[in-house]
Amino acid sequence: MTTYSDLAAVVNTSQGNYPIWVGWNIIDEIGERVNSILDTSTAYIITDEGVHRQARRAQFSLEAAGIAAHLFIMPAGETHKTLETVQLIYRWLAERKAERGHLIVAVGGGVVGDLAGFVAATYLRGLPFAQVPTSLLAMMDAAIGGKTAIDLPQGKNLVGAFYQPKFVLSDVSTLQTLPPRELTSGWAEAIKHGLILDRDLLEAFETHRSSLLSLEQDIATEIIRRSVAIKANIVSQDERETLGIRILLNYGHTIGHAIEAATGYGSFLHGEAVSVGMMGAARIGEAMGMMSAGEVERQRRLLESYGLPLTCGEMDIATVSDAMLSDKKVAGRAIRWVLLDGIGNATTRNDVPPALVQQTLEALAVD
Repeated sequence: MTTYSDLAAVVNTSQGNYPIWVGWNIIDEIGERVNSILDTSTAYIITDEGVHRQARRAQFSLEAAGIAAHLFIMPAGETHKTLETVQLIYRWLAERKAERGHLIVAVGGGVVGDLAGFVAATYLRGLPFAQVPTSLLAMMDAAIGGKTAIDLPQGKNLVGAFYQPKFVLSDVSTLQTLPPRELTSGWAEAIKHGLILDRDLLEAFETHRSSLLSLEQDIATEIIRRSVAIKANIVSQDERETLGIRILLNYGHTIGHAIEAATGYGSFLHGEAVSVGMMGAARIGEAMGMMSAGEVERQRRLLESYGLPLTCGEMDIATVSDAMLSDKKVAGRAIRWVLLDGIGNATTRNDVPPALVQQTLEALAVD
């Protein structure tokens, strides 16, 4: 495998090791990079209406490298991360006589990556797969670690598989085309990596806020690379979330996912819901003597400075509570909470009193 200078990390998994590249304008090099890793004649690019221009760039690059590249454009949005969309893609692949050695390439945000990964894991019992995330959220989180899934009406990501990509190629320049709200949402997952494991990275988010928000090429690429490496390292240690390490990445997600589900995935972007969830987790941590008031305030100030929400407005608290109990991290109806035992030191607890959870949800349900 050719070594590229923009290598952020190598993820070590039971399905093999793979590189994560984070650079600027590297989507146009995908063809040569595929050839450096795989021997394939054909690629099937799955993308959505919002980013099909980036997918075309990937298609041209693949074709220039001698790889036939077909394009499937799905409607954008979480509401299309369904079995119905998967079936359409299965038919499309069957019509094109896709073979086991052919490559599936996801070009898009987390929805496209999750869905295309699930298709790759299941069609012909598994096709090689590559992630080309074009949203900050996907670069930071969804594209790394081999979690693939689709939603059911009863909940998010209930059907899926662990299926690792052959590589992840994150072109930071593609973020320039994102709507500001999408970009803001993505910073929540990046900041989370600093909060759970790396105080220096957290400080970098505080120091370089304006450069990051304006996507200054060098600083944005470097800090995204650092954040990506944290997730890659955790996945390498705990690929299937069985050792209690990978769950730490779920800081803010217990409440966040529940808010998304309770509002029908229409009101909050994922990062926005996670931001609110992190504030809920910090309140719980402070009440349990794990975080100081100053640390909670530091987290609050940082999230606010990136334009992220801290509360979620009026909502049905009973619905949110029910959604939390159908979460995949629940065991024996006890929620495993990811909390901070001080900034940079995440841990899990399953002894959070229900009354404290109720009180926290009430505090978040304000305008």
